[in-house]
Amino acid sequence: MGALLIYGQSNGKLFGAGRLVKSVMYLDMSFTLKMFRERRLQQALESRTLEGYFGTVVSVHPLAGLFECGIGQFGQPVLDLVSKDHIFVEGKIGISQLLRFIPPLNLLLAQISLTRFLLKIAREKHVDLIRIGDPYYLGLLGWLLSRLLGVPLAIRVCFNYDHHYEVTGKAVFPRLFRFRWLEKRIEHFVFPRCALVAGANKNNLDYAIANGAKPECGVIFRYGNLIHPDHFVDPKARSTNREKTRALGMTGDFLMTISRLESIKYSQHNLLVLKRLRDSGLDISLLYVGDGSLRGELERMAKELGVSGQVFFAGNQSQEWIAEVLPQASVVLSPHMGRALVEACLAGIPVVAYDVEWQSELIRDDVTGSLVPAEDWEAMARASAQFLADSAEASRLGGRARVLALDMMSPERLTQIEIQAYEKILNEKKHQ
Repeated sequence: MGALLIYGQSNGKLFGAGRLVKSVMYLDMSFTLKMFRERRLQQALESRTLEGYFGTVVSVHPLAGLFECGIGQFGQPVLDLVSKDHIFVEGKIGISQLLRFIPPLNLLLAQISLTRFLLKIAREKHVDLIRIGDPYYLGLLGWLLSRLLGVPLAIRVCFNYDHHYEVTGKAVFPRLFRFRWLEKRIEHFVFPRCALVAGANKNNLDYAIANGAKPECGVIFRYGNLIHPDHFVDPKARSTNREKTRALGMTGDFLMTISRLESIKYSQHNLLVLKRLRDSGLDISLLYVGDGSLRGELERMAKELGVSGQVFFAGNQSQEWIAEVLPQASVVLSPHMGRALVEACLAGIPVVAYDVEWQSELIRDDVTGSLVPAEDWEAMARASAQFLADSAEASRLGGRARVLALDMMSPERLTQIEIQAYEKILNEKKHQ
């Protein structure tokens, strides 16, 4: 642990107009460090420094052991370096392989060990702020750390978890909490205790406020500064080489969707759209980018519908790959996308989206794309057919979507919004 003191001695540096550089601890379970590297999502990690506002960043995935095999799931927390001022800590799901037959006790001991480890690092790094990525397990752990350290707690809400329950009827983290009513109790405990509640969009912020967040603590941190720079490149300047899609066996025009293959994303509806378009005589295929628990079911469904030869699964791909392939698509189908919806708009491709969760904030019907009623895949098929029949209109709306996305998701402006929000709560803490 002593070696940790080599890094993070940036609290004395100045940022901007005489402001001291701050340190932050991020609790996030989106990706392990291996996933960040494999999918080339460095931009999302690098953005955590906010252009140097945070001189030291401690990123934490408390349950990274879930993605390991065998003995790698157990033991003490693992520390790695993203850069000299950015530490990545990964927790295990058990303290010892010997206790693997008593999972609850094993997990509890591992998380106690992780909490002690994080407290030691936070004190050595003089952490000024704890930021969490959800109000559940991360919420409870973040609240505990913020109380013990005496620093503010901030949350970025990038999902409407009430919508998740409406669609799936299941708890968000069934293995951890099992019951949705228990998760609701946790929401109403954590949200009011956050000094800053940042929605990834207005819909997500409204969800947080409806579940106990204080309106005066609310702000919107959009996706812009998390987006890989390649997506901001003019689509006409991107490669037109179809080598990547040909490697999948694809030829001709194709629909594209980018998301986890899960029921909450309405992944099956894309197949129904494809089937309807092909039945109408259109020679079109479908490209799924992403992976998830429904992969096998989608493959079986494609066979049952008689379209398996026109459905291609690319799995998880790097951001460079996605940025190159997107402009080659004819239409992007967005039953329910998050950050990928921004990437699609930046590619200037016509988007057909369900009017669900936040999507209407970016896709405005007949202005920046086609917005159809939620779960109405037949309306999605009709709108897609119209785009395929009228390339000029499709190009016009795709161009407007890019203009709006460039304005709404400006990384520079969004970075300043975040800095101002953190300055506010840290100054308030200083004067208490």
